Amino acid sequence: MAINFWRWVKGKDGTQTADPVPIEDLCEAYAQYAARDYAFKACVNLVASAVGQCKFKTFRDGTETRGEEHYLWNVEPNQNQNASAFLHKIIWQLFTANEALVIETRRRDGQASLVVADCFEKPEEYPARSNEYRGVAVGQVCYNKTFRENEVLHLKLHHEGVKRTVDALYQSYEKLLGTAMRRYIRANGNHLKVHVDQIARGGENFVETFRAMIEKQVKPFFDGENAVLPEFDGYQYSEFGAGAPSDTTDVRRILEEVLDSTARSFLIPPVLLRGGVESTKDAQKRFLTACVDPICGQLEEEINRKRYGFEQWQRGSYLKIDTSAIGHFDLFENAASVEKLIGSGAYTINEVRAAAGSTELDEAWANAHWMTKNISGIENAANEIGG
Repeated sequence: MAINFWRWVKGKDGTQTADPVPIEDLCEAYAQYAARDYAFKACVNLVASAVGQCKFKTFRDGTETRGEEHYLWNVEPNQNQNASAFLHKIIWQLFTANEALVIETRRRDGQASLVVADCFEKPEEYPARSNEYRGVAVGQVCYNKTFRENEVLHLKLHHEGVKRTVDALYQSYEKLLGTAMRRYIRANGNHLKVHVDQIARGGENFVETFRAMIEKQVKPFFDGENAVLPEFDGYQYSEFGAGAPSDTTDVRRILEEVLDSTARSFLIPPVLLRGGVESTKDAQKRFLTACVDPICGQLEEEINRKRYGFEQWQRGSYLKIDTSAIGHFDLFENAASVEKLIGSGAYTINEVRAAAGSTELDEAWANAHWMTKNISGIENAANEIGG
């Protein structure tokens, strides 16, 4: 069962409960919450890091350009964030709140800036007019302005938030994880049996005296590296085991299942989250296709329809998010493929250099299309052999 710490520590009406909370239960609940929180944040960070590596390409009249819009999305969206931190915040809002809102502001020098809202009121949706967004806040700044739909970039992940699904899924693992942790602690802990004779049991305030002795004498004996356990008259100690020593296999297996289940809810191949190397290339492709591409596609569509519009889009002015930069590219390992791309005439030298992460050459021949002689039309081949 999921535990709400504040509701547990405080009563339903917000007042302190009369019954104290056992510290062991609180620590166990925190450990279970930490496992779930770690898995969720690991998935979000993996997606955010992938999106942060994407290149935002801007085009004007069909030609790629590097103007203010390009700088805004690839380098500095606002004066307090770089592009990577800005995109990380968008992804975090998407997965935690199931939606993200980006608004445009103006700096003192008049330059446009983009910021991600920390909170905003859920807008009323209208079929025939623009939605309106109120209560928009970024950090400590609350905007009194009402933003219309065409003034914001509103991204929505799913019809139902993935975090709610992950939380519900994790409830089935909480008891298993708690049981495995208790089993490991008991199997590897020290256990002491105390025989108390009848005379000692009949002493005044025996229960309080015995409890105080355990806290002052026995507990420090087990916790200390070097300690002495005094044996009083009427008390006889004997150590007994709790079975064969246990390792962390059960706990680790359950934590791995939590990671795998969380990864699948994000549409992430579990091998990428666990850090394995087997089948990494195939997993990377599935990760891009199922998880990253849909998010980038929605962001790209929202940018083009809000910041460019139909008329500019029709003239060839738009923004395109290139996800090919996510994977590491080894130029020497792919030398044969590079030669085929250039030799087929499909790509220029500068286009291939840009895709490989190299600087472009300021030469006319680097922007020209080249074709090797062993690739030609069938008509030319027929003419060379006399028809």
